Amino acid sequence: MTEDPVVKIIYAYEFDAADVNVQSGRPCSILTRLERPENDVVRAFPLNRRMRYLHQWKSYYYKARGRTYRPDREPSYLKSLARQIERRVQGLVADVLIAPGSHVVAELHTPHPKVFVADATFANVLDFYDSFANCAPEFVRQGHDQDRQALANCAAAVYPSAWAADSAISHYGASPAKVHVIPFGGNLVPPDEATVGTWIDQRRFDRLRILFIGRDWYRKGGDTVLAACSILERRSVPLSLDLVGLEQMPAMLPPYARLHGLLNKRIPEQRRQLEDLLRHAHVLFVPSRAENYGMVFCEAAGFGVPSLASAVGGISSAVRHGQTGFTPPAGAKPEAFADILEELFANPPRHQQLALASLQDYHARLSWEAFGRQFMRVLEGILTPPAVARTSTALAIDASAA
Repeated sequence: MTEDPVVKIIYAYEFDAADVNVQSGRPCSILTRLERPENDVVRAFPLNRRMRYLHQWKSYYYKARGRTYRPDREPSYLKSLARQIERRVQGLVADVLIAPGSHVVAELHTPHPKVFVADATFANVLDFYDSFANCAPEFVRQGHDQDRQALANCAAAVYPSAWAADSAISHYGASPAKVHVIPFGGNLVPPDEATVGTWIDQRRFDRLRILFIGRDWYRKGGDTVLAACSILERRSVPLSLDLVGLEQMPAMLPPYARLHGLLNKRIPEQRRQLEDLLRHAHVLFVPSRAENYGMVFCEAAGFGVPSLASAVGGISSAVRHGQTGFTPPAGAKPEAFADILEELFANPPRHQQLALASLQDYHARLSWEAFGRQFMRVLEGILTPPAVARTSTALAIDASAA
């Protein structure tokens, strides 16, 4: 006799959530974690997004006036997404509808409790990212309305950082009871904890091995990385700098630096190259000027690599200052970063302490497996009987397999 599925989930999204290249792989990672034998997942993605083209003219209109406008928060577009989902799931009995973003939830009317997972609110990104700077008043109004509606329409909203969760409550009046903080994981799966622990023990300190990973050179603080490394060189600190994520450099590289290109994780050879860089690195140095969260810091932690970043956005939820790395205040000068790096190189026991703490934090909080465990607990809190009982069984199975 076949048992009923523990929980039946509708997974709704406007894009192809199974594509690891969409949204840094977050929708795919959540989908993979949900599609376990104990769950029955119905895919309600991708959706037809042509409706947004009806408003594309506004983007050109506002651009000519020096303003930013995006049609992805137009009420008619959001309603189009919602109606498509409603048609797909009409008559479908399910315990919950989950979306790896808030857009499809705003105008959605189905009998299922709705849960969305997002890395930030509209208020978080407004004037924080260059792509959300100098926005047209119409777009600002639409963005706030969309987030407010999604939060009012959901049973639970999950964010990876307190920075984002606090914004949902303070900017949009969301009930604290429905807002949850669960850190995201990374898109590189490291070896077992014992293997990485051995790598940490084997790292040599003949020079300080610094790793930078980022596609947006300026936003990720690449110029600060070069400036801090230049200071270290003047202080006679032996170092190497590996740069990943760029096809070509916007600046001349010093002799100790090497550009490795984009390194696509979907190509086995390039993935292994990235893993090897993480295996030997002493520190991941990405002092971003703007960052909603930073999954790269989770990936580094999985390889036992402490991170040096900035206390901006949601980074402080991924990197614990003084415990798994360092997050100087936003706007910190290259000298401040250089001081931290120099001290780290001069104190190998301190580095090992940070590396081991990073590895432990990965397995406790910063993997998609850890995300899934906490996420199922959120679902348990909103599902109605008998789904609650079935979810409790799933958690017991999950805990025994962990």
